[in-house]
Amino acid sequence: MGKLVALHLKMIVTIVDGGTGQDVVDFSKEAGAVGGTILHGRGSGVHDAGKFFGLDIQPEKDIVLTLVPAEMELSVMEMIGKGIKIDKPGNGVCFSIDIEKAMGMTSIKSFGETKTMDELNS
Repeated sequence: MGKLVALHLKMIVTIVDGGTGQDVVDFSKEAGAVGGTILHGRGSGVHDAGKFFGLDIQPEKDIVLTLVPAEMELSVMEMIGKGIKIDKPGNGVCFSIDIEKAMGMTSIKSFGETKTMDELNS
């Protein structure tokens, strides 16, 4: 049997202040997601500008990537948005991207439609 490939997923990208990425993962799990990946970055938006002793400060950001089946996208985004109070300026941004195919997740069978690589190549 070939490797399993999950089809028609959504990747929810959430950008929040550094140190709050785990909260995003927890909120997404409450809505049924399996987990997420937290990346670290620097902010440069209007709410990120700051000075300390005359030096520009670039605040740390957490970027959380959450893969979900397409049918879970809105409920997970809603839970994340509510949890981080996204409607308050400066609390973060959340958006989704279509993912046609993905492989390598240990819980791939929980991601809705799957096919083997052999099936996709035939």
